[in-house]
Amino acid sequence: MPDYDKLEKELRKDCEVLTNSFVKQYNENYISAGGAKLDAFIYEMQQEFNDTAVKFLQQRDLTNNKEAKKRTLNITKHYAKKCVEHFSKVTK
Repeated sequence: MPDYDKLEKELRKDCEVLTNSFVKQYNENYISAGGAKLDAFIYEMQQEFNDTAVKFLQQRDLTNNKEAKKRTLNITKHYAKKCVEHFSKVTK
């Protein structure tokens, strides 16, 4: 059985790095953008969090582990939601 606490800690670290990357990208390229360009950025960000979850599970050979999938998706969804909320507030 996997050490879920250790896995969650690793995934949270990966998500924090990804979040920081999107904040930097946003500040450099999208801070004054609006409309469709910002929507595309948010969509790309959500896809990247989904891809991170899939890669995380694959790299640890956990794609068939229901508990690992559940925990992984919950964490990545949480970070993606925080990012969407952050960027939505910034653009208002």
